[in-house]
Amino acid sequence: MRPTLQALVLADQVYVDAASGKKIIAGTFNILRTGEFPTTFARSTFAYINLTNIRQRTELELRYVDLEDNRVLMRSPRIEVQSPDPLQGVELVVELPPFPMPHAGTYAFEAHADDELVGSLRITVAKRRQP
Repeated sequence: MRPTLQALVLADQVYVDAASGKKIIAGTFNILRTGEFPTTFARSTFAYINLTNIRQRTELELRYVDLEDNRVLMRSPRIEVQSPDPLQGVELVVELPPFPMPHAGTYAFEAHADDELVGSLRITVAKRRQP
């Protein structure tokens, strides 16, 4: 049985509350605007990921995919995930490297567990409107 993706959120920052250990997700987004193409989104960006149903050691990888042609433009380093209880959620915060935006369109950040797609987040990349 494969892991279940409970959440995949992109944000400017993810903080951990020192007292409670809770994650605080700040500045979420799924639309990016730029003045020109091609370009790179180089601003500091974090992915908050919550997985459940982890029954064994699992390798997680994020892939950034151009949905126009399903080309993988970026892969994160693989992250080993384990849980003593498959009913418990496992929270991860991953800092993303700069990622390319070759053209306006729809992209996806895909979560793969042991090379199997478990979920994704669509990202719209658009030309910035001129005032």
